[in-house]
Amino acid sequence: MKKFTNLLMKSCLLIILLLLMAVPTYSQYKLSKIDEFKINSLLDVDIVDYSPKNKLYLGFMNSSEGDRILLINKKGEIIANKNLKGQEPNQYVSNLNAMTFSKDGDIWLQTVTHILLYDQMLVQKKRIPYPSSVKMQIYGRKEAFPYFYKDSPESGFSFITNPSGTNSYMPNGKTNSDLIEVYNTEIDELHRIAPIADRSIYGKLDNSLVSSLYFIVYSINKNSRKVFLTTRLDDEITVYNLETGKLESKIKINHGDFKVLKLNTIASKDLSSDGRESLGARNHKVFSMDNDLIVLDYIKEIPYGIYEIKKADDPSYQHMQDADYHKLILFDGNRQVSEDIPMPTNGHLMLGLLDDQLLFKIVDPDVEEDFIRYQVFKLVKE
Repeated sequence: MKKFTNLLMKSCLLIILLLLMAVPTYSQYKLSKIDEFKINSLLDVDIVDYSPKNKLYLGFMNSSEGDRILLINKKGEIIANKNLKGQEPNQYVSNLNAMTFSKDGDIWLQTVTHILLYDQMLVQKKRIPYPSSVKMQIYGRKEAFPYFYKDSPESGFSFITNPSGTNSYMPNGKTNSDLIEVYNTEIDELHRIAPIADRSIYGKLDNSLVSSLYFIVYSINKNSRKVFLTTRLDDEITVYNLETGKLESKIKINHGDFKVLKLNTIASKDLSSDGRESLGARNHKVFSMDNDLIVLDYIKEIPYGIYEIKKADDPSYQHMQDADYHKLILFDGNRQVSEDIPMPTNGHLMLGLLDDQLLFKIVDPDVEEDFIRYQVFKLVKE
């Protein structure tokens, strides 16, 4: 009997050990504040890109006359401010989707029909029309313009036509089976990569959620010419070579709180919502940093009862704008290396910088200020 008891105890200990080994362990990271600046503006200012070479931020503000393109120094001073939408030769007509600095410090802007190059005085230098199978228009925000050089650092200028955070699903049956569309300006070639069949989640979604596969969230690394792609409802990041279009790897995402992904089959009834407003978890943004670091910003589900309380207190409340429900996860290019990392108080992640630094816009919903506050945090391993 004693031998049996000892054998049973050893078997239980072995099972416990195996279970512990199966649970992923991650390093502990925290966000450490290293800098802060204020932009004197009564209108909201969003920053989209940063040029280390020129030490300038690129952003925009929504004004009554349209989007104003801004250049801002590290002190928060606006050094260029111009409305570029209109009918004049120096302006664009259709909606602005994305912007970024060029490798030389000029400014690329992407509308739904053209890409345009401006100098730092916001004078237009180049205008290039481009084809696209789906004309995507963004309202109220701007994405980073996803360009790269396909053949070498000096040739094969290409870019992704459909911005991150957009959904190219077409209910009329004309939806393409690939998620990313790339245009090479030098050879006037349009091609697609990243088929939906590559996604592991594909087999778990019923027909009511097919469109969610096309809600893409991605970031590119211009140096390695790779795109890091996930979707709004997804448990992995797929890595594609932008030169060949080939799938290079899949990185598993272990969210701290994304319960619906644990289901064997996922239907629209499993997703919490209030009318058209989603209350469920979702992948929000991906940032490709230096040193192969990848940062995922995802949104946790909000319980309906808590949502009702917040909505009653503030009718304009939006779950996806609540920093308390945003979490960060870090990846080293091959695997996940952190658990959920909380945002700074009232912090909204805007941009990944060099040296593992992140730029946050700080928005206190309870305080009206006559400036826009930004803070820089560094990711530090504890």
